[in-house]
Amino acid sequence: MSGNVPRNALGLVAAATAAAALWFAASPASASPASASAPADASGLVFYAGDTGSPVAHFPDPSGECTAFPATATLLIGWSGVTDVTAYRTADCSGQATGLGTLRTFAAGEFVSFRAS
Repeated sequence: MSGNVPRNALGLVAAATAAAALWFAASPASASPASASAPADASGLVFYAGDTGSPVAHFPDPSGECTAFPATATLLIGWSGVTDVTAYRTADCSGQATGLGTLRTFAAGEFVSFRAS
């Protein structure tokens, strides 16, 4: 029976993460300042570490240029004005591209550079 505990715990974490992602995607304007750190104008790309209360980088108007990926980031949200984020495991945005979309979690340090537009 104890072998099911980790699987059950992972399932609960996955369900909570999915619910939070849906809530933020559906109603970012309704999130209270204490629970989410959206930019004041809710635009651009924001990277967070751990949760939405810990922003680590804000790109108000991404230009599509190759940019260093914040090393401690574990979540990104592309607010209005961002249509796609593509990440790379190299510093110069070369090699295999990974499409992250506009709402995604990932491991800290997984990516080294990105392009966003």
